[in-house]
Amino acid sequence: MPEDDLSAVLTNVAADARPVTRAKIANSPETRAFLDVGLLLLCDDLLDHRGPDLMDDHDAGTRLFAGLSQARLVERAEHEDAHREHPRMLTVGMFRDRWRYKSRYTEDLIAYLMRPALVEHAIHDVSVAAQGLPADLPFAELVRRLVERVMVVTLGDQLWSLRTVVWVALPNHPLVQTFLKAQHEQWIAYWAVTYERLARRFGLQLRPEYTWHDVAEVFHAAAEGARLRARVTGSAAALSSGDNVLVGAIHMLLPGLFVNPEATTRRP
Repeated sequence: MPEDDLSAVLTNVAADARPVTRAKIANSPETRAFLDVGLLLLCDDLLDHRGPDLMDDHDAGTRLFAGLSQARLVERAEHEDAHREHPRMLTVGMFRDRWRYKSRYTEDLIAYLMRPALVEHAIHDVSVAAQGLPADLPFAELVRRLVERVMVVTLGDQLWSLRTVVWVALPNHPLVQTFLKAQHEQWIAYWAVTYERLARRFGLQLRPEYTWHDVAEVFHAAAEGARLRARVTGSAAALSSGDNVLVGAIHMLLPGLFVNPEATTRRP
């Protein structure tokens, strides 16, 4: 997928420049590189962190953005560039040309991490996987495979985990609230269309008191809970039947949402 327009996401990079210049700088490879390296450092500090170094007098333990110094960003970029055919050659001067203060950088880093394009990539991945499934799959097998793909796409993505850390740590941050709302609306819109299409394929009839938006909200809430549980415990929960808990939850909810849930036992 093409890279997204960062000038619509970042509000602090080259804040004093003219709009055209600011847009060019926001979308430059160097700006994206500084942000990507910042996310790598956050993954190191927050996802791979095992606790403070008790032998280090200067280790203050985990603080959300404490480790994002200009020097450390450049050092990590040099480490990453050692494995690249075309090194990016980031410098402290290049950083200061973009962000005068660290606080401005961290605000843009939050926006970069939470930007809608990352959700669009995940939805695209799931959509491609769904399109590749055999047309004659029974409903139960179709649901199982879709659930597996969604869990792989989200749980296997470090940035997805990092977003969870940031929204839990900063639930009232305006950027976090704005982007989480957009993320939720993206997923609900996608799932509402997907479920309506699948239901039509199997002849499922929605109960008149519900809408496809309701179905998407219910199933998405179940998925969010399953993801959080898997992230905390290290594995997806399973029912006594052996089914993934999310697959089981969807099947349990079918009689309450559809007039003819028995249609799911037939092949399309």
